[in-house]
Amino acid sequence: MKETKISDIERINIIVLVIGSILAMVIMREFKYVFSFAVASAIMTLNFRFLKKIIEGGLLEAENKKIELAVKLPLKFLILVAFIAVVVIYGDINLIFFLVGLSTVFISVVINQFSGLWNPAVKRRQNNGA
Repeated sequence: MKETKISDIERINIIVLVIGSILAMVIMREFKYVFSFAVASAIMTLNFRFLKKIIEGGLLEAENKKIELAVKLPLKFLILVAFIAVVVIYGDINLIFFLVGLSTVFISVVINQFSGLWNPAVKRRQNNGA
């Protein structure tokens, strides 16, 4: 994926977080639902950003950085699982809204791919640089 696509996915993910939180607040009118969606979406947004930084640092650098990559990825995954477990166990959350919030990166990728279909001029500019 090109840098622009990754940046676009990050931008769309933040937009999904904000719009989803507003919709949860307007439709459900209870903080529990907004909190569930917003926390899960924020976790995934940060996870995507950290994963991007780890991969860029590990794959674009020297060979000794690849060993560091083998340590950072599992550690990041364990921290992510621990954080999600703490939120699920101790937080007053709605599981459905939490799971939808966890899927915001997937939603952002789908929106990013369909945006090229909706607006082919943007896709041509990204491919040709014009």
